[in-house]
Amino acid sequence: MEISHMSKVKVYLDTNTILDFFINYIKHIKRKDELIIPKKLKFMIDNIGEFQFFTSFLTKLEVMRELISSYNATKEEVEKIWTEFLGLLNCEYIENYNFNETLVEIAASTKMKLRTMVNFQHLVIAKDIEAYLLSGDNDLIKVCREKKIYDKIMSYIEFRQKFI
Repeated sequence: MEISHMSKVKVYLDTNTILDFFINYIKHIKRKDELIIPKKLKFMIDNIGEFQFFTSFLTKLEVMRELISSYNATKEEVEKIWTEFLGLLNCEYIENYNFNETLVEIAASTKMKLRTMVNFQHLVIAKDIEAYLLSGDNDLIKVCREKKIYDKIMSYIEFRQKFI
């Protein structure tokens, strides 16, 4: 697929694609470590004109849980980082989504880990908005390809190869 300058390519970001940014940022706040922008995020920022990024309350939920549970962050700290993240990518935030029996059908027909089941929720949102889903969940990518569930799912490495 060739990138058209008329319309941006829609990309939905799930948690494992962007979590390293949040971890680096909270370490910067808590430990005064140097703030390191991950290469993935730098690439996205550098190419912001080509893509329209999306994320959702599910991603924020997972980021919030990880930073509070593992890094002793406060809700206010996570909210501040989240707002900055959305601004960096001009990322559209999906505040709510109405899931349905589709997820039950997927679970009934697919053996999967709990993590993959959660990532299927990201997949359903991405599919609904017709966006590429960047995922680090190789099990999810494999299942989607084998069962022909969604063809716009890829790893970050595949994303870079496709759009560079």
